[in-house]
Amino acid sequence: MSATLYALALFACSDDGTACQRLETPVRTYETRGSCDAGIDSALDTEAARKAEAPTVYAQCLTSRQMASIGKGTIDLTRVNGARFASAGF
Repeated sequence: MSATLYALALFACSDDGTACQRLETPVRTYETRGSCDAGIDSALDTEAARKAEAPTVYAQCLTSRQMASIGKGTIDLTRVNGARFASAGF
Protein backbone atom coordinates (compact mmCIF):
# COMPACT_ATOMS: atom_id res chain seq x y z
CA MET A 1 0.00 0.00 0.00
CA SER A 2 1.30 3.43 -0.93
CA ALA A 3 1.70 6.17 1.67
CA THR A 4 1.02 8.82 -0.97
CA LEU A 5 -2.18 10.80 -0.51
CA TYR A 6 -3.84 12.61 -3.38
CA ALA A 7 -5.62 15.94 -3.01
CA LEU A 8 -8.42 17.19 -5.24
CA ALA A 9 -8.38 20.97 -5.42
CA LEU A 10 -10.20 23.53 -7.54
CA PHE A 11 -8.43 26.33 -9.38
CA ALA A 12 -9.82 29.44 -11.11
CA CYS A 13 -7.66 29.92 -14.21
CA SER A 14 -7.07 31.65 -17.47
CA ASP A 15 -8.28 29.56 -20.43
CA ASP A 16 -4.82 28.07 -21.01
CA GLY A 17 -4.17 27.18 -17.35
CA THR A 18 -1.08 29.36 -17.02
CA ALA A 19 -2.51 31.83 -14.47
CA CYS A 20 -4.42 30.02 -11.71
CA GLN A 21 -5.54 30.74 -8.17
CA ARG A 22 -6.62 27.94 -5.84
CA LEU A 23 -10.25 28.38 -4.84
CA GLU A 24 -10.95 28.68 -1.11
CA THR A 25 -12.78 25.40 -0.81
CA PRO A 26 -12.07 22.37 1.36
CA VAL A 27 -9.49 20.13 -0.29
CA ARG A 28 -10.62 16.52 -0.56
CA THR A 29 -8.00 13.83 -0.01
CA TYR A 30 -7.90 10.30 -1.42
CA GLU A 31 -5.72 7.23 -0.94
CA THR A 32 -5.41 6.47 -4.68
CA ARG A 33 -5.10 8.48 -7.89
CA GLY A 34 -8.07 6.56 -9.31
CA SER A 35 -10.40 7.52 -6.50
CA CYS A 36 -9.24 11.13 -6.79
CA ASP A 37 -9.86 11.13 -10.55
CA ALA A 38 -13.34 9.70 -9.92
CA GLY A 39 -14.20 12.78 -7.81
CA ILE A 40 -13.31 15.35 -10.48
CA ASP A 41 -16.75 15.63 -12.12
CA SER A 42 -18.53 16.18 -8.81
CA ALA A 43 -15.92 18.78 -7.77
CA LEU A 44 -16.53 20.70 -11.00
CA ASP A 45 -20.28 20.61 -10.33
CA THR A 46 -20.10 22.47 -7.00
CA GLU A 47 -21.36 25.94 -6.24
CA ALA A 48 -17.78 27.14 -5.66
CA ALA A 49 -16.78 26.04 -9.17
CA ARG A 50 -19.84 27.62 -10.77
CA LYS A 51 -19.37 30.93 -8.96
CA ALA A 52 -15.65 31.29 -9.61
CA GLU A 53 -14.78 34.53 -11.36
CA ALA A 54 -12.54 33.05 -14.03
CA PRO A 55 -12.98 31.85 -17.60
CA THR A 56 -12.06 28.28 -16.64
CA VAL A 57 -12.16 26.21 -13.47
CA TYR A 58 -9.79 23.26 -13.20
CA ALA A 59 -10.13 20.34 -10.85
CA GLN A 60 -6.68 18.99 -10.15
CA CYS A 61 -5.52 15.75 -8.52
CA LEU A 62 -2.14 16.33 -6.93
CA THR A 63 0.06 14.37 -4.57
CA SER A 64 0.31 15.78 -1.07
CA ARG A 65 3.89 16.84 -1.91
CA GLN A 66 2.74 18.73 -5.05
CA MET A 67 -0.07 20.39 -3.08
CA ALA A 68 2.35 21.58 -0.41
CA SER A 69 4.74 23.00 -3.01
CA ILE A 70 2.00 25.00 -4.74
CA GLY A 71 1.07 27.09 -1.71
CA LYS A 72 -0.95 30.26 -2.35
CA GLY A 73 -0.76 32.86 -5.07
CA THR A 74 -0.82 32.60 -8.85
CA ILE A 75 0.53 29.38 -10.35
CA ASP A 76 0.95 27.88 -13.80
CA LEU A 77 -0.80 24.49 -13.71
CA THR A 78 0.77 23.50 -17.01
CA ARG A 79 4.15 23.40 -15.21
CA VAL A 80 3.13 21.13 -12.33
CA ASN A 81 5.05 17.90 -12.97
CA GLY A 82 2.87 14.83 -13.36
CA ALA A 83 -0.36 16.73 -12.87
CA ARG A 84 -3.48 15.78 -14.78
CA PHE A 85 -6.49 18.03 -14.75
CA ALA A 86 -10.01 18.36 -16.05
CA SER A 87 -11.76 21.63 -16.71
CA ALA A 88 -15.16 23.17 -16.91
CA GLY A 89 -15.54 26.44 -18.81
CA PHE A 90 -18.43 28.56 -17.61
